[in-house]
Amino acid sequence: MSHSSGNSPQRVLLQVAGGNVELVRGGRGDGRPILCAAHPADAFVEGTVELLSDAAPGSEIVCVNPRGLGGSSPAPTLSLEQMVDDVEATRLKLGIERWVFWGMSGGGWLAQLYAKRFPSSLAGIIVESACLCFRDRLRDPACVLSPFFPAWHSALTERGLLQLDSHAAPSPGADTEWLDLPNVGQVFRRRGGPVLLVSPAPVALAMQRIMPRLWEFDSRPWIREVRTPTLVLCGIADPIVPVSHAKAVHEAVVGSTFAAIEGASHVPTAQRHPDAMRAVRGFVHSVLHKTKP
Repeated sequence: MSHSSGNSPQRVLLQVAGGNVELVRGGRGDGRPILCAAHPADAFVEGTVELLSDAAPGSEIVCVNPRGLGGSSPAPTLSLEQMVDDVEATRLKLGIERWVFWGMSGGGWLAQLYAKRFPSSLAGIIVESACLCFRDRLRDPACVLSPFFPAWHSALTERGLLQLDSHAAPSPGADTEWLDLPNVGQVFRRRGGPVLLVSPAPVALAMQRIMPRLWEFDSRPWIREVRTPTLVLCGIADPIVPVSHAKAVHEAVVGSTFAAIEGASHVPTAQRHPDAMRAVRGFVHSVLHKTKP
């Protein structure tokens, strides 16, 4: 098994089938638990390694930027399956027997898909601030990204951009676009059709590119088959992933642990909330020593 030798995060390019994958590694390298993290739209950097190291001290951290992100090779096509395959290829190349995969926000979908596709590669998964189905969350008026969120409802209605059944189709269609709307923000919609998502903050290009694939993600048909030890973590005050959607992940994964953090918003560990840190440490200890978290 291969480990990093020091505490300072290091960037590495690893050759896998199809190109190079960028890793950022850090934490302890003396046989302690290994945590892996990746995201479908955000390239992880040294700060992510430091964050995960703080949450799970004594662990080695391996952040993987799948092809198409960060310093990795371009991706011929973008899909969550390709990203999970890149993470799994990284594990095999490093000679790591099993690791805990930590999916924060959009990475939570990668965690679910990883547990479905490669369960024997995982000691556990952490699904933080994520849901089972993105388009289902986006039609919930409690989600700030939903076009039905009260703050956006009037402005979109006046422009004829709100349609009640807009989120029923499992695919957004081949022709979608991003628009800037005054007093609203950036919106994702079917070209010439209704708005599907509203972001009051600017959306990075990588997120714009992957959005049609995120829209299609729906683990509900198969999530109950997952048997990987799972921690579902969320903030009770999260406006992006209402707690009911995170709880639905917990209820669907048999034997999972649920930690809803009082006073925390989106991705509680990014806020270094002490209760979130304790939940992660307990879970990592439990999957390592086979004890209850």
